[in-house]
Amino acid sequence: MNCSDISTLSPLYLAGELDAERAAAFAAHIATCTECKRELERQTEIDALLRAGIMAETTDTSAVDQRVLHQIQGSHRRSSRKAAFALAIAALLLLAALGYRSILSKRMNTTQAAAARDHRVEIVNAQPRKWITKASAIENLAASQGLPGAAIARFAPAGYHLAQGRLCFLNGRIFVHLVYANPVGVISIFVRKPVGLAAAEFGTAARANDFGDEHVAGFEKSYLTAVVVTEQSSGEAMRLANSLAATI
Repeated sequence: MNCSDISTLSPLYLAGELDAERAAAFAAHIATCTECKRELERQTEIDALLRAGIMAETTDTSAVDQRVLHQIQGSHRRSSRKAAFALAIAALLLLAALGYRSILSKRMNTTQAAAARDHRVEIVNAQPRKWITKASAIENLAASQGLPGAAIARFAPAGYHLAQGRLCFLNGRIFVHLVYANPVGVISIFVRKPVGLAAAEFGTAARANDFGDEHVAGFEKSYLTAVVVTEQSSGEAMRLANSLAATI
């Protein structure tokens, strides 16, 4: 098992979903590869912070409770059972939506923090990493993650060109880290295709955060999760994120 295999299988390993043979091979590689071990420890720490944030979230359900109670008390016995059932389902759906929005918001903030850190380490500090620089190979890498490879060139903001790309982990999920450059500097764009419940379209507007010198903006839509990192300004990060969303 090599470093590329570790990058692909880390989410399954952290979730305890690898079969015994692959789990043993994964652990053996981690025991001898300092870089992969450090990356796995970082993702474990991020996952722990995310779980703690989600568990700390509370939802005020008093308004929903009062409405359900009022409707039940104001109905005849037979009709009230139907109404109670319908209202209970509606309340559950509402709470699920509110809770999921909260989870997505927390996840995006944590993902943005991880993206800022990766940009600082890999781009600003130029720590040694295995980058792909050939455009066709980067497109193939994106396609392997369910992204349209041909769209990678379109992700480039006006005046920028695709410089390099690689797979990375942000918040326990695999992203394609794309680096675009112009004569002034470089930006990082992290993209992935949402799957499962993550594909529900919540919070489609770009949201921005600052992490030291890194200005980050991102969005999570049904067809793409994206995070943009720049050292220029928060406004520029938002502009780049909105421009990216408009190209899809």
